[in-house]
Amino acid sequence: MKRHVWISALALSLAACASGGGAAPEGADQGGGRPGVEQFGRTPLPVGTKVRTNDSLILGVGDNWLGRAVFEVPTDAQATFGFFADQFPRQGWTAVSAMRGKKSLLVFTRADRSATLEIEEAGLFGHALVVVTVSPMPSASNNNAAPPANPGVVVQPVGQPRR
Repeated sequence: MKRHVWISALALSLAACASGGGAAPEGADQGGGRPGVEQFGRTPLPVGTKVRTNDSLILGVGDNWLGRAVFEVPTDAQATFGFFADQFPRQGWTAVSAMRGKKSLLVFTRADRSATLEIEEAGLFGHALVVVTVSPMPSASNNNAAPPANPGVVVQPVGQPRR
């Protein structure tokens, strides 16, 4: 009898392990909303790109996603900069600004959205880290609105006397 109970317990343990499955691949949607590269719609991403889900804050899916997405890209920072500078305009984005350096920056707009890409080397193996921040832009009707009566911050150009 004891042997039969022990064998049953062992069988149940093995069945539980088999049905539990392994860990899902990095970037795969695990039912809890973990983003994968397919969540970003037509956002151009190099083949082999992985999403750093713990560092990202993403709202929405497809072409209407907003937020901050952090990607590990399998190419170096220079090649990654070239990829995004070439591919974003092909998806209808207009380049607004570009700066190359130790940490490179690209800024694009499309319709009512803006995208800022920060690109830097990510390690010894020639990989790049890319932070893409996509946000809505104010509508044209709001651009002509009067400034607030008492602004909280006054921007003063560097090197000019205070007013």
